Amino acid sequence: MVEIGTALQDARTRKGLSLPDAAEATRIRVKFLAALEAERFGELPADVYARGFLRTYAEYLGLDGDILVSELNARIEASRPPPPPPPEPRVAMPAIEGRVWALLGASTLLVLAGVLGLQRGSRPAGQTAHADDPPAAAFASATPDRPSAARSPHRAGKPVEHLTLVAARGDCWLSVHVSSPAGRVAYQGLLRMGESVPLAGKRFWIRMGAPWNLDARLNGRLLTGLPRATANVLVTTAGLRPA
Repeated sequence: MVEIGTALQDARTRKGLSLPDAAEATRIRVKFLAALEAERFGELPADVYARGFLRTYAEYLGLDGDILVSELNARIEASRPPPPPPPEPRVAMPAIEGRVWALLGASTLLVLAGVLGLQRGSRPAGQTAHADDPPAAAFASATPDRPSAARSPHRAGKPVEHLTLVAARGDCWLSVHVSSPAGRVAYQGLLRMGESVPLAGKRFWIRMGAPWNLDARLNGRLLTGLPRATANVLVTTAGLRPA
């Protein structure tokens, strides 16, 4: 087992460097470098950035970044809880065939028709039925008006794209608008190193002050083609392109 923190601290000490010196050279905050040397990986923004910071810092100190990152991956996997057991199978209740439901419905209609017929036959003496009296069959055949699928169609919602902007290597000023430069402002301000902005939508217009410090992920997929200088980009479901 490789001692990640000890290897980093010993290498930095041998080179006569302080944590602020290393932070200025690697553009990684002092608190994150200190967390790596103390193996407090939970203080880093996320697993993906813990790996990136570790590789950058190790290679800056002249160490093998692949070995240290492999050790970190093994520790991350070992710390994850085991998956929950599969749910117990449910016993399905026997389905009632459509023929049975039809027989039950017909029996109910016959009973209703008989009751209404008795009521009509029990009129007081001398009282005759009027022509506008509703026939019993009309009551027996009446059923509640149920909403049909044609009147209330189910409209499935459109899938939402999830865009995450992370200041992985330094600070970056951002101006994010929905759909176009004239659209609603979704985020605007200075994104500090290690911070992230989660967004949900289908189309974003973004002004990037220092895009070389950013990572952009669309539904978890790392987007490539970020500009190398201050620029505007458009992010859609298809990916990223200059705006």
